[in-house]
Amino acid sequence: MPESNIKPFPLPIGTMFLRGLRGYTANFFPLTLAALATFAVYSVLGIPSVLARQSDNTIRYLTFNIAGSILGGTAAYPWFCYALNASRSEPIDLAAPFRDWSRFIDQLVCSLWFWAALILGLQYLWGLPSLLVVVFYAFFGFVVADKATEGPLRALGTSVRLGDKRRIGILALVGMFLLFNLIGLLPVGFAVNPLTIAITVLTLSMTTNVTMVAWAALYDVLNDLLQANPPPPPRRRRPPKRQPRKNWRKPPGKQ
Repeated sequence: MPESNIKPFPLPIGTMFLRGLRGYTANFFPLTLAALATFAVYSVLGIPSVLARQSDNTIRYLTFNIAGSILGGTAAYPWFCYALNASRSEPIDLAAPFRDWSRFIDQLVCSLWFWAALILGLQYLWGLPSLLVVVFYAFFGFVVADKATEGPLRALGTSVRLGDKRRIGILALVGMFLLFNLIGLLPVGFAVNPLTIAITVLTLSMTTNVTMVAWAALYDVLNDLLQANPPPPPRRRRPPKRQPRKNWRKPPGKQ
């Protein structure tokens, strides 16, 4: 029987869920605290964006939504750090992400590109650019948190290389985890009141934390493969050969 040329995905979906669940339950307090802090930062501008949406003010809605997402994405930097620690079964130091504020700048620039492109892609062009944004830059937060590169542009580039030849699998995982996180929104789907909102925040914190730790586990696996098989160096173009100068002689009789 001929062997299949299709290589299995490096980390099965079941293993990802289990590692995410175990990492979250073992580090419930710091991960929940990081999730609630990120939600709180996003709500500063996220709530005005909802009000602008209800009043049919598209410009204000996009402005508040993009700004809130970028702000929340920047504030999520400690969350990415804690998720990496939880995935690696390492102790979590709550103050560790705040010892190097330059990483927040890197996270801000990456978040600026990611959320602006994602939201604008959802708003226009039938959402097609958003799929590319999610697939290509799904790991930028973990690259920044892992301090694997210097600078936001290199973090985005590393995220692209991590998913090389695995775009379809990553897209399928994004869809599965998106459906999983929709479970956290079920309470507010039945009724909108302070109780259901509070329950939704807690359930969404659980599902998103399982997702974060699971993706951190996938990042480590893909990063190990990337380090074991680094991309080939770019080929240098050879300079064109210089043509030898022909001896030019003056015609006879001319000085």
